[in-house]
Amino acid sequence: MLNINRICIYIIMFGLILLVPSIVFVTFVDELCAMALLGTALADCIFNRTWRRYSLLWGIVAVITFYAIYSLTTKAYNIPAYIFMDLLIEVKPFIPFAVILVLRPEMTSEDRRIIKRICVANSVITTIVFLCGPQVMKFMFVNPSFASQVLFVSAIYYLYCSIDRDTGKVPRTSLRTALLMLTIGLASLKAKYYGYYIIGLYLLTFYKPGSFRHIRFKHMVGVGLLGLVILAATWSKIEYYFLTGSGTDFDPEIIETFARPVLYATGGLILMDHIPFGSGLASFATATSSMNYSGLYHEYGIDKVHGISQNSEYSFICDSFYPSLAQFGFVGVVLFIWFWVYVYGYLRVMIRHDAALYKYKFIIGSLIIAFILIESVAATTFTHNSGFLVMFLLGMVCADGRVIKRDSVADTLPRKSVAALRKI
Repeated sequence: MLNINRICIYIIMFGLILLVPSIVFVTFVDELCAMALLGTALADCIFNRTWRRYSLLWGIVAVITFYAIYSLTTKAYNIPAYIFMDLLIEVKPFIPFAVILVLRPEMTSEDRRIIKRICVANSVITTIVFLCGPQVMKFMFVNPSFASQVLFVSAIYYLYCSIDRDTGKVPRTSLRTALLMLTIGLASLKAKYYGYYIIGLYLLTFYKPGSFRHIRFKHMVGVGLLGLVILAATWSKIEYYFLTGSGTDFDPEIIETFARPVLYATGGLILMDHIPFGSGLASFATATSSMNYSGLYHEYGIDKVHGISQNSEYSFICDSFYPSLAQFGFVGVVLFIWFWVYVYGYLRVMIRHDAALYKYKFIIGSLIIAFILIESVAATTFTHNSGFLVMFLLGMVCADGRVIKRDSVADTLPRKSVAALRKI
């Protein structure tokens, strides 16, 4: 049997150690880690004959391969090299989750201590950068939002490595340290961060398992107030990016001067015009569609919009994740939603099975989902190193739910069927 537990732990340590420099200086870290994980899964399949266990991974690969063929043969808004490059980018964030969900690597006590120290070091470095001012911030992170991502990733890994494996509890000192890391991220002054910070603050300080099982009026009021707080905290940025731009009043005549809303609006049109599979890879709202300028921008008449145009600054083309779903059409949107429902299903299984033991893992999993969904409104974090790291941890968390679900099914099956199920 090939022992691959240590390989997975080394991969994640490598990703965490290079989390800070990966923003500007070593941008290919997530690609290296993803390929290493995929190679590990293939080695497991070959040497341990575990092909059936990776059904989710093969399903994802099959879907993205279909879209690549569809893009090459039916749409072809870009050349094959960039379509293939986009294939790798789009499948990359799903690899760590699908692989770790199956492998479920176990961390030793020493592994946990090392990872916690790495997280503290990353947080200290990021805090110092915040204190050094905008010039140092620009040199190290380009944008404060990337610095806040480092703090979020460090906080949730620190929290995960602080969970007692027997009781599921987290020492108060460790909980306060994780909360401090999250709180320092507020210095980024980014509305996105305020959103999942408030969610994290609520889950880590007020949430009790079972709170949402029986929804009462006071719970509805609490959730409504939380929503209002998030909206109030983020309204200025929502207003700037989606309504008024740099002005004070919404003007429909100048809507095309705002790149992000143009991408969202055009993405909706593409969904309607390219039913059901979208416009294809490397065609819209992705880095590859700007590297080799996609013909789709000309087709929809947005190639002159500042921030999207070919001959000037096009930094906003790959500025939000959701518009890129237009590449995959309504089928892709449904699959994207299904994936997160599928993931949350494992979290729900855990919290219902043993609320005390899995409380903090449920919180971490929920926080990661909130992080990805909120960040994707105005960033492509999902396809970068921070996205890779949180998806790896989400796989670690959900792996427990997978085992619980598998065992609960096994209890209702004959002995021979149970033996077959254990191999999946």
